[in-house]
Amino acid sequence: MTTTAASAHSRRQKAMTHAAATTTVGQYDHVAAATYLMKHAGTTVLAVLDGQRPSQPIGCITETDIAAATAQGRDLNETRIRDLMAHGHASFARLSASQAPSY
Repeated sequence: MTTTAASAHSRRQKAMTHAAATTTVGQYDHVAAATYLMKHAGTTVLAVLDGQRPSQPIGCITETDIAAATAQGRDLNETRIRDLMAHGHASFARLSASQAPSY
């Protein structure tokens, strides 16, 4: 991995780990809610939690995912987060409850 790629990966992983600890949404929430939370939390990524295991992140949704949905003409008040999120991101696969950072 090049230095630039490693740096980008590190920033992305740090942002998602921090997002998992601070700002989360449920997979059945509307994308409009995620947009609102991102704006008010000052972040570009949100951890998505499983409805059955609310403490377990199952993926993430990013500002880019939302922009793509908007460009496709999707109604953000009708589209659910589970329809857009990135499933099983490597950062979440490695993060367990015992490894979660404490802030």
